[in-house]
Amino acid sequence: MQQLYDLFLKTGLRPFAFLTDTLQLEQKVTRSDLSTLLILQFRGDLTMSDLAAEMGAPLSSMTSIAKRLERKGYIARATSPQDQRVKLVTLTQEGKELAKEWERVMLSLLGKLETAFTTDELEQFISLLLKASKVFQEEGPIKEIAASNGPIKIRIDE
Repeated sequence: MQQLYDLFLKTGLRPFAFLTDTLQLEQKVTRSDLSTLLILQFRGDLTMSDLAAEMGAPLSSMTSIAKRLERKGYIARATSPQDQRVKLVTLTQEGKELAKEWERVMLSLLGKLETAFTTDELEQFISLLLKASKVFQEEGPIKEIAASNGPIKIRIDE
């Protein structure tokens, strides 16, 4: 646990910051920008409200992200033909290319994991990640972890 903690601290709480591919992309756009581009790539055109909901962000924050991406030429915002009050967000060709580039980086990282782990280890790793993400999403008391020099055994219920 200490090694993971150290890794997060040394990389500024960005676990993949030490990878050159992610560093190069993060020099072009922020991680929020990349997430927005990927959501648009996978979901297609979305309204600002739907995009904010997908991102789990307030509409005001999503508007700031969208303005920044529009200035850089990665997205276009247009008024919906059905409702003049609604703004639709669309990827531009440049935005599609950047989203594809980020997708390739992610798939490359996942490919490295597949080659490093056995099938059983990969299944266990995925199970642990899903369990950890569920823990982080749940509300509840935070338990302090005592510093330990030895390995910790964790029981996993499926």
